[in-house]
Amino acid sequence: MKKFKLLLLSTLIIFILPAKAQIFQGYITAGLNLSKVEGDRVNNNMLAFNKPGINAGVGIILDLGHNFSTSMELDFNQKGALKRNGDPDSLKPAYLTRLNFIDIPLLIHYTDKGKFTFGTGFTYSRLVGVKWVVNGRTLSKNINDGFFSENNVDWIADFKMSIVKGLKFNFRYSYSLTSIWSGTEDQLLETVDGRKQDMRQNNSMVSIRLIWVFNEKESIKNKEELKVSGGK
Repeated sequence: MKKFKLLLLSTLIIFILPAKAQIFQGYITAGLNLSKVEGDRVNNNMLAFNKPGINAGVGIILDLGHNFSTSMELDFNQKGALKRNGDPDSLKPAYLTRLNFIDIPLLIHYTDKGKFTFGTGFTYSRLVGVKWVVNGRTLSKNINDGFFSENNVDWIADFKMSIVKGLKFNFRYSYSLTSIWSGTEDQLLETVDGRKQDMRQNNSMVSIRLIWVFNEKESIKNKEELKVSGGK
C-alpha cells in the first residue's frame, strides 16, 4: 500500500506546473475489455481474447505544446481469462480467472491534425479482486490467497479518434511486463497429460472505450490566449 501511495503522489507531481503553463482537460471513460492470460495454457492463440470485462475511469490531460500531451488516469479494469464449455479431462478445462484492478496509467500522446491521437506509456496496476474457478471448483476468491500478484506494471499502446467535439473513440492495448502469478510452482494448474501452467503469466488485453472530455473548448481557448500573450 505504501508503494501504491508513493506512485500516485509521484505521478500527481508531474502535473504541478506553473499556472501560466497549464492547459488541462478533464475526462471520463467507459467501455469494454477483452482479455486473456498468456502462460495459463487456456487461451494462448494470438486473437483469443475471450474474457470480457468492464472498464471505467477518470483522467486529466496536460497540453505540452507542438501537438504533444500527457495524461494520467484512475481506472477500474476487469482482466483475466475465460474458457467456456471446457472438458475436465482435456488439455483445456472450463476455466475462469477474473482479476479486478485499479490502474493508474501515465501516457504521452501525439495528436495529428486535431483528430487522431497516438499514445504510449505505462500503468501501475493494483489488484483489488480475484475469482479463480477451474471446472466449477473455486480455487480462489480473495487476493490474500496469494496466487496472483497484487502489484503489476503494464505497457500500453493507445489510439483515439475524435467523433464530435468532446467525444472520442478509444482503442487501447495493454500487456503486463511483470508476471501476474505469485503462487508456488506446485499450485499451478496441471493438465491430464502432466503439462503445467507457466510460472510467468501475463495479462494481455484490448479495450474499446468512449471518452468524454469536459472542457475541451475552454482548454483550446486558453491555449490560443497564451499564444497571443506570448506564453508557451
